[in-house]
Amino acid sequence: MSTITTLGYALLGLVKAEPRTGYALRMVFEMTPMGNYSSSPGSIYPALKGLEKQGLITAESAGKRKSVLHITPEGRKQFDDWLTAPMGLEESVDTALLRFAFLHDHPDRQVTLEFLTTFITTMSARASGLRTWLAGDEAQAMPLQARLAVGHGLRSLEASAQWASEAYVELKGEVK
Repeated sequence: MSTITTLGYALLGLVKAEPRTGYALRMVFEMTPMGNYSSSPGSIYPALKGLEKQGLITAESAGKRKSVLHITPEGRKQFDDWLTAPMGLEESVDTALLRFAFLHDHPDRQVTLEFLTTFITTMSARASGLRTWLAGDEAQAMPLQARLAVGHGLRSLEASAQWASEAYVELKGEVK
């Protein structure tokens, strides 16, 4: 079976939330911050065809040249497995935040809290590694602007960890 891309997971999540046409999905990407993943018909429609070929979504005819897409049980399983997996060191922050956003309707809030815990741990580990690297000889030999750019990356990681800590506290307060 093919690997599902981040765009594929975003599409699965949207179709899981509400069956939609390809055009309606494209409009979500075009009109919301999800455009970060692509609003291009040249990306979205091939990704949908790939998901359909893998048996993760089905297309139900809805009239002239129109199909409504539905998630299949296998698509739901693949999406839920991705959604609830701990964040790995190699996962991008954008992908992790997409998963966090889709966790909003997960029936067990503890899953979201566990996700945030791994997010905090991952961001902190990345920041620690960058801090150590910046203090080393290799970083000191780099041009100043390159070190400053890496410093921006460090601050972004630290800010992400701080955000996740605050989100954890806020969401934990909802759980009574």
